[in-house]
Amino acid sequence: MKKAGMQKTGLALAAVLLAYSGTAQADFDRVKIGVLTDLSGIYESGTGAGSVEAVKMAVEEFGGKINGKPIEVIAGDHQNKPDIGSSIANRWYDVDKVDVITEVVNSAVAFAVLDVTKQKNKMLMLAGAGSADFTGKACAPNNSVHWVYDTYELGAAVGATVSQLGKKWFFISADYAFGAAVEAGLRPMLAKNGAEVVGGVKHPLGTSDFSSFVLQAQAANPDVIALNSGGDDTIGALKAIREFGLKAKVMGFGLDSPSGVKAMGLQVAQGAYNVNPWAKRDDAETNAWVAKFLERRKVYPGSFQVGVYSAAKSYLKAVQASNSTDPKVVLAKMREQKINDVFTDDGYLRPDGRMVHSVGLTQIKTPAESKSEWDIYKLVTKLNGDDVFRPLHGGGCPDFPAK
Repeated sequence: MKKAGMQKTGLALAAVLLAYSGTAQADFDRVKIGVLTDLSGIYESGTGAGSVEAVKMAVEEFGGKINGKPIEVIAGDHQNKPDIGSSIANRWYDVDKVDVITEVVNSAVAFAVLDVTKQKNKMLMLAGAGSADFTGKACAPNNSVHWVYDTYELGAAVGATVSQLGKKWFFISADYAFGAAVEAGLRPMLAKNGAEVVGGVKHPLGTSDFSSFVLQAQAANPDVIALNSGGDDTIGALKAIREFGLKAKVMGFGLDSPSGVKAMGLQVAQGAYNVNPWAKRDDAETNAWVAKFLERRKVYPGSFQVGVYSAAKSYLKAVQASNSTDPKVVLAKMREQKINDVFTDDGYLRPDGRMVHSVGLTQIKTPAESKSEWDIYKLVTKLNGDDVFRPLHGGGCPDFPAK
């Protein structure tokens, strides 16, 4: 009898705990999204206020509420400094009760914010940060997703262009985490496809004069110069290449910012190649979204801005379906969902946090080819996501060791 009583008591306690757990998951009074980005520096044109606007557009599609609870969006400028980024993240999680942080262009800042996110058991949705380590050795499957692109995917996609662009490559790379990661991703993929890296230089973040770097590239006489940076650095390097009259083809990471390319001018930018994580479709839904963004921001959206919209929309759909803001619960629901929006129509979220989707190899049009103000890119090739993103078991993620 005593044993039976203990069993009943245990079952009753388990039922209470289960009921409490379910209540705790659903017990939220609002959803709060923090857009942590570059609002004042070299990446602002491709992210910044445009990324904040894109997240707000996703929120509006839900009527500003999830299951009757309001959705709030706040923004912060990390100034491309890891200490500032982690400080903002700590305050947002602890004081402002932010549920999820998104964007975080700049890999060095993103690593710092990811550490805070794991400590607080919150959620991070990376759009602009590029290091493939976010789904590799630094993976956090219960706390983060990597949405738009990564350095492995860039390397694999670029490797596929060797036969088209040339076999002698020179690197002009940003001297911080992203530049090193792009190089690490490119070298094996270029070698795999029969290309040779004939030289390279590193430049500080925010370089104003690329003359000495371009002269070193000129001396190496490459077929292709890879600009392994982003934002204003990529634009500055490309301007210098044109000024010195180099004949090499240019593969520019960071040339997927339409406003940056437009400001530079097609006369300078024409012919440069870029692996664009947004393989834009010409359909009614996409064109309507772009028109709305243009109306609000007066500039064409870049891939990071469309990507962060996609990430926010998928997150909100998962919160709505699970009636929870618990990171583990929301991520499990996000992995069940097919991702079909203006960013991609063939996306899916893997268990390691990698969102896999098609990407495009694009080339900047000549002035004669461009038919309107924002007619900047032409799609050269569409690449299948499963062919260019690193396999699930290939990145050294502790939860998914290599097989």
